[in-house]
Formats: sequence, structure tokens, C-alpha cells
Amino acid sequence: MYAGTVTADPLAALTETRRRTIAAVEPLSQRQLDFSLAPNRWSVGEIAHHITLSEGIYRDEIGRLIALARAGKRPYLRRTFKDVNVSPLFLPTALFSMMEIPMSIMSRFIPESVRSFMTEFPLVPTRNPDIATPRHGIPAAELRELLARGIDATRALIATNADLDLSKMISEHPLTGATAVPDILHFLMLHERRHQGQMERVRSDFRFPPS
Repeated sequence: MYAGTVTADPLAALTETRRRTIAAVEPLSQRQLDFSLAPNRWSVGEIAHHITLSEGIYRDEIGRLIALARAGKRPYLRRTFKDVNVSPLFLPTALFSMMEIPMSIMSRFIPESVRSFMTEFPLVPTRNPDIATPRHGIPAAELRELLARGIDATRALIATNADLDLSKMISEHPLTGATAVPDILHFLMLHERRHQGQMERVRSDFRFPPS
């Protein structure tokens, strides 16, 4: 059930969400993984690859924050639309630079419950960041390995830095606002749930091929 707040153990919630993603992908054939509803629509395999790419981006970001803390520096990162060009589809790319300050201010006033709801449920179509664009036709075994290896790497990163206060490590983006590491893990969980729904819509289409 949607709660609207960061869970007590966001890493455990992300791990369970990944287990469900792997379970959904596991029985699918290569043909099923590569099937898409239209030329510009992602297949289940592409959705799964996007999930692993997104996790990798944020895991690297968490690693950078941890490195700053270990070096005795302020664990804070500020990203721009140039770094990660995710945005609502209604916002033209030409306006990105002009909208950074207004959107940064606006994001500070959006309640966490609203932000979480909009992350999990695709009410507002968003533009996928270029660095998280998936590849079509990844072999099934490789895709499953990427999903499993990704969550293992994220869990290991958090476990090996359990002595640090991750809630004091902040990353900020004009669209998502200021987020601490537990918030990032919570976001990844909601983001993955969103794409699980997308996978299910592909699989439930009458054109989805039999195994």
C-alpha cells in the first residue's frame, strides 16, 4: 500500500522490490523480453535494463557522497538538468537552463507524500534521462544477472559504510529537490515499482507473444 513517506528500512524495501522484478523477468523468453507495443515503446527487457541503469547512476552518486564524507568534506552534491536531463515531458529541453532555479524553489514546497506518489504512479509523463536510456535485445541471462548484481552492489555499498550517518549526505536536483541517501533508496524503490507496472501493461497486452 502507498504510504507517502520513506520506509523505516528503504534498502530492505528496495531489495524486496528487486526480488519481485527478477521474479517477473525470470520466466520470460528472449522473444517476450524483446517484444514492444510500438517502435517508440520500451520492451520488458528495456524496462529492466533502465532499472539497472538508474540504480547504477544513483549508486555512483551515493558513492561520491560517501567519499566526500570519508575525506572530511561536506557530503553534498548539486546536479543540474545538464547532468541528469530528467524532466516533465511538457517542459521543452530549450527551457531547461531557465527553469532550474524556479523548479528548485518549487520542489522545496512539494510534500514528500505528493513527491512519492508522483514517482510511483505515472500521472505526469516524464522524459527519461539520456544516461539511463536502455539497450534493446540484451540476452536474457545477462539481463537477469544485471538485475541481481545491481542490488547486491547497492547493498554492499550501504553495508560497508554503516558507520556513517547516511541521512546527512545530500544530493540536490531541480526536479527532485534535496534528498538524503535514505531518500534516494526510497526513490529507487518507488521508481522500480512504477516500471513494474509498465512491465505488467506490456505483458497483459493481447499481442504479447507466448513463450
